[in-house]
Amino acid sequence: MNLRLLGLLSLLAFSAQGQEVLTRAAQVRALPPDRALESVPVDLQAVVGFIEAPGGGTVFIQDETGGTFFRAPDRTQPMKPGDRVHVKGTSMPGLYLTGIIAQSYKVLGSGNPPLPAPAGYEDLATGRYHYQMVQVEGIGRRLSMPEENHSVLHLALGSRVVEVRVDAPLPDGMEDWVDARLQITALAAGGINDRRQLVFPYLRVSDWSEVKILKPAPAVADLEALPAARLLRFDPGRIPEFGHRVRTMGKVLAAFPDGQVFIRDLKAEVQVPSSPPIKPLVLPTDNARPAAMAVRLASPQLLKPGQLLDVAGFPNMDGFSASLVDAVLVKEATPVVHGMEPVQVTLKEIASGSFDADLVRLEVELVDAYRTGAGWELRLLSGALPIRALLPTAEDIPDLRPGSLLQLTGICRIESSTDQGFRSRPERAMLMLRGAGDLVVLSAPSWWTVQRLVGLVGLLLALVAGGLLWITLLRRQVAKQGAALRRRIAHEAALEERQRIAREFHDTLEQELAGLSLRLDAAVTRPLEEKAKRLMETSRHLVSRIQTEARNLVADLRADPESVTDLSAALQELADRTLSDLLQVTVLVEPPLPALPVHVAHHLRMIAQEAVTNVLKHAHATSIVLGLRMHEGQLCLTVADDGQGLDQTSTQGQTGHFGCMGIRERCLRIGAQVEWLDNRPRGTQVRVTLPLTSE
Repeated sequence: MNLRLLGLLSLLAFSAQGQEVLTRAAQVRALPPDRALESVPVDLQAVVGFIEAPGGGTVFIQDETGGTFFRAPDRTQPMKPGDRVHVKGTSMPGLYLTGIIAQSYKVLGSGNPPLPAPAGYEDLATGRYHYQMVQVEGIGRRLSMPEENHSVLHLALGSRVVEVRVDAPLPDGMEDWVDARLQITALAAGGINDRRQLVFPYLRVSDWSEVKILKPAPAVADLEALPAARLLRFDPGRIPEFGHRVRTMGKVLAAFPDGQVFIRDLKAEVQVPSSPPIKPLVLPTDNARPAAMAVRLASPQLLKPGQLLDVAGFPNMDGFSASLVDAVLVKEATPVVHGMEPVQVTLKEIASGSFDADLVRLEVELVDAYRTGAGWELRLLSGALPIRALLPTAEDIPDLRPGSLLQLTGICRIESSTDQGFRSRPERAMLMLRGAGDLVVLSAPSWWTVQRLVGLVGLLLALVAGGLLWITLLRRQVAKQGAALRRRIAHEAALEERQRIAREFHDTLEQELAGLSLRLDAAVTRPLEEKAKRLMETSRHLVSRIQTEARNLVADLRADPESVTDLSAALQELADRTLSDLLQVTVLVEPPLPALPVHVAHHLRMIAQEAVTNVLKHAHATSIVLGLRMHEGQLCLTVADDGQGLDQTSTQGQTGHFGCMGIRERCLRIGAQVEWLDNRPRGTQVRVTLPLTSE
């Protein structure tokens, strides 16, 4: 009565808060994880199906709608499977499905455990009955004890195997469980990843009382020995025995530490073709040879090649052919009489799959070799079928270089296969070497490897490129030298022509001017009228100035233009040559000045000289100032006078006058600009500006 009153009060409290109360296991089970985080209230009555650990852990409960679980911080009341409990609390997301954080629970009474649901492997893998009691039937494969007081039974459910985890040590007479048909009542559980996905299912059992033997296993010694070649063949008489152990005998080819053993049949068996032969009454016997198979022992044994092995195990299809797993020895292996000879095969025969699990010897070219955690892995040149070799040793192996011809002895394994129509074909193959003695280097690779050939080709290409570059540079140098030679020839021709013109001036015009000057000097000494005398004096001065200009012209013609490199010195020389009693010439240079190419300095000097000549002819000035300075990245040359000034129209050139035109042409050649400016209060200034970036 008090419990019902407490439940009613709880429901009223939750309803007052406006929250839904979950009262069925299916409601809790179906709650999404994001909704479960909101601590949805739960008030549930259910039956205990499984307890993770006595006195603590998780309690799995189940009602008529499904199963869930709860966790209680304090387990004040003892519980056992079959107890009916009343749980109050809030929802929690859980690892896979929603559970309950119990705020309180009460044992209402005892009874039978929840009725288990019949289940198969698909029911377990899909999570249909996760955290519910199920009942499965299968064949026991093997038992193990991974930790103290906990054991594991591997149970075959059809073609799939699941673990049955038992919270108890291994039972007495555990051999009775292997190969027997078992019925197990257990909790459906599984491994969950962080994405809330069921990675693999397993079953939880509290003790071995939940495991019942429906059909005992046949005695191993009573089993008929079946050749390896007949495993998993179509045989209507053996279909009822599918999933049970099979006994076989053969001689050991190789045994590996992980329990893998490879054996070869004692007798050869003729391979029956899929289509009738040409002579129906005669089977081809040229392909008769003993078949080989792989055996994985439940517990590794120390075996040697050549021993006779009598084993019983469960048939299993590997990548291409049948094998036995979870096998045990029926009898102790016999001593070695003689070793086992490998079968000499080719890559084509390996690609057929006929030598799967057999000991073979193969000559093949090495592509690459590298060390792995398990030993050495060799990549082999195999054409269409990828093939590799594994050498399980930590020791150093002979110096293996790509291209080496190897002789390999080992177990042939078809790792995977594909189908073509109704026939299965190998897709990848592997050779498992038993030791370093199974690897023999028959011949080293040629010195001319691909890398060396590529290097040689690269070197030749580099030499060709270097030769082409050298030829290009040589051609450029020849072109440069030819251009320099042509410039020198042109310069010599121009210099010779200038000197010829200077000689002509000196021998003709200058001599005639000298004669005219002598006549004027003689005329001045004679008695003349004052007006005539002034005219004669003026004429004599004019002739003297013409002589001076003629001598300057001859001097300029004889001078080498390329010898003019110091523009400041050239301007000073021009000033000294022009200076007279009636004319003052000054040179103003503002250092520093950049170094100028020879032809630029020559043209600037000639521009200055032409400007001075114009002053002498037309300005009637008493002073000339030659200026040279840098201004905002430009070289400025100025020629200023205090004469009568200059009309701007006269700078455009007049008939018979070429001074200003010559100045413009020289400026155009060197990329300079020229201006004729009024020099206040009187006179004219010629300004030449040369951007240095243009040179």
